[in-house]
Amino acid sequence: MGARARTRSAAALATALGVVLALAACTSPPPPAGSEPALAKLITRVERLPGVDTAEGEIRQVDAKDDPQNWITSLEVQADTTDLAVAERIRHTAARGVTGTTLSVTVDVPRGRASAPVAVDPMDPDVVDLAARLRAEPFVHRLWATPSRSTIWLVPGVSFTDAVAQARPIVGDHPASLIRGDVSVGITATHPGRALMRTIDGFDRDGDEDVEGLYYSPGTTYADAAQAPADEYGAAAEPERPSLSIDGERLGAVADVLVRTKDEAADAHRAPRTAFSVGLDGTNGWLGLPLDAEKPQDATAPGTPTSGPSPTPWVAADVSDHAATLRAFLERSAEAAGVPATVTTGTEQCAPPGSTWSPDATGTRATAFSIVPVFQIVDDAQGPFDAVTALWTSEGFEVSGRAMGRDYWSSSTDADPATASIRGTVDGLSLRAESVCVPRP
Repeated sequence: MGARARTRSAAALATALGVVLALAACTSPPPPAGSEPALAKLITRVERLPGVDTAEGEIRQVDAKDDPQNWITSLEVQADTTDLAVAERIRHTAARGVTGTTLSVTVDVPRGRASAPVAVDPMDPDVVDLAARLRAEPFVHRLWATPSRSTIWLVPGVSFTDAVAQARPIVGDHPASLIRGDVSVGITATHPGRALMRTIDGFDRDGDEDVEGLYYSPGTTYADAAQAPADEYGAAAEPERPSLSIDGERLGAVADVLVRTKDEAADAHRAPRTAFSVGLDGTNGWLGLPLDAEKPQDATAPGTPTSGPSPTPWVAADVSDHAATLRAFLERSAEAAGVPATVTTGTEQCAPPGSTWSPDATGTRATAFSIVPVFQIVDDAQGPFDAVTALWTSEGFEVSGRAMGRDYWSSSTDADPATASIRGTVDGLSLRAESVCVPRP
């Protein structure tokens, strides 16, 4: 335990917490009575434990807008030992919690001679035991373990196939993800299958330039769904479809690989077939099926009797006027970039304002897409990119986010386009626009 931690007093901690919480009180209700001194005392007790360097905590509302009456105490502990036994000492010390709040604790334990660094929830002994086993494995670079999920960052050199084979017997049915760089692979006892693992390794090996990011969610099997409780209306649970999302260059070649990759669990009728999406504006399909294949009718296991009414088929509304607005918008954008471009429009299902997305959503929105071939006139796409975004700014758009190399913009009005996005590719500038969601007439 460091000198700073040893000399810190409960009174000083209570004073500091009081200042922070007093400032917060200017804009939010005060925390539960007695919670501040309880947290200050807990921090002092934890910092006195052998193997603890520092401890810091805060008290906050779970959701100031929608759940203002519930409060959470977050306690972050930094260990100065590599021995995970410190987690048990913290667990016993924090067992009483903090008055009027839900306590969440994380302890960071540094790397040992033969063990990876780990951030773990010390309040769950099973999670601590799991973390102890995983951090000793040579394929683990670092680890984060909670009751809901373990996230494992891999060392360089090990294949995802080998890492999954070593991790599965340890994690069992505890949800886990393996990460290295921009590749994230969720794993279960059945997913991903061997063929997909070989494909992922092929994309990951030697920094495949065609793949800039990959995310895989393993979904659930028919057996998992059969063991899950019914929903509030008594309907049986359905399995979650596995999904694979890839972003990068030469995406047509990537899609060609995926349609030739077997989905062993789907072929054996143990789970729905894996859906894949290649590029934000690219190809969608089903692992192991031709690109023109229809969506598999595999939401339930073969031979399972259906119950209840079938969902109403979605029928697209007439949004041709919205599509015309989007087309003109992307044509203006191409003109600003300095190169004429072809614009493709379409429609897609959406949830009307005031509702949430579901397969039964009845709304329709227009979409438009274009690749502006700026490399016909320039060697660097930054100038045309800036010209397009300057146009969007002048038309009332604001940056709303960024993901997988694509910048997302939103309109500051209720007019079309509602959203637009832009990304540089080897072929030029990839532009996309979407209209507002139009309810069914």
